[in-house]
Amino acid sequence: MLGSSSVSIVDQIISWLEYLSKTINLEFFVIIGSFLEEIIAPIPSPFVMTTAAALAKAQNFVFLQLVTVVLVSSVAKTLSSCVIYLAADKLEDLVIGKFGKYIGVSHKLIEQIGAFLTGTWIDNFLLIIARALPFIPTSLVSVGAGVIKYDIKAFALMTFFGVIIRNSFYLGVGYFGWTQLDNIWQQIKGNPIFIGLLGIALIFVVWLLFKLKDYLFDKFINLKEQSKKETK
Repeated sequence: MLGSSSVSIVDQIISWLEYLSKTINLEFFVIIGSFLEEIIAPIPSPFVMTTAAALAKAQNFVFLQLVTVVLVSSVAKTLSSCVIYLAADKLEDLVIGKFGKYIGVSHKLIEQIGAFLTGTWIDNFLLIIARALPFIPTSLVSVGAGVIKYDIKAFALMTFFGVIIRNSFYLGVGYFGWTQLDNIWQQIKGNPIFIGLLGIALIFVVWLLFKLKDYLFDKFINLKEQSKKETK
């Protein structure tokens, strides 16, 4: 019952955001939407920026306007990330115990994050990567950093840089890519061979991304081990 109720609330928030996107200035929409997107984890990560991309395209936004949209949305998401960080820092047991299962956070996972992140330049770079990659939940990063008390200035700055990359990706795909993708889709959607090949290609890309993630993770582990040996 609780699960269906929470889903219903999220659906209502998404519907309200869709209504909001059509009634207020686009920059204000991405500020509000990006802030809520981080706080309310079940809201799909690409929703705000892809919606903004469609609206920006309809309004013929130029490059500087698109840059403004990315920047203000990144500031809003960084602020909301800091809110989650502070909540996790001050209310660790409540955040993990009561809401951890909804965002994939457990005490064991936090211990692993704490053992890995020690505040070096490598960790700061990892934070940027974690924020930039679309398939890593941003709320998980915020909670983890808050609980282990990662330096908040570094956390905020790295979050901002990473979110700029992520938002630029979503906005770019939405603004420049949908028309081309739609044209291709209209041509191949009736051909089962193309659909099968597309499915295989997507599976391969996802597999490749996860392999790349594991490769980078192992590389950074080795760098951290070397760094520890050098400081001894």
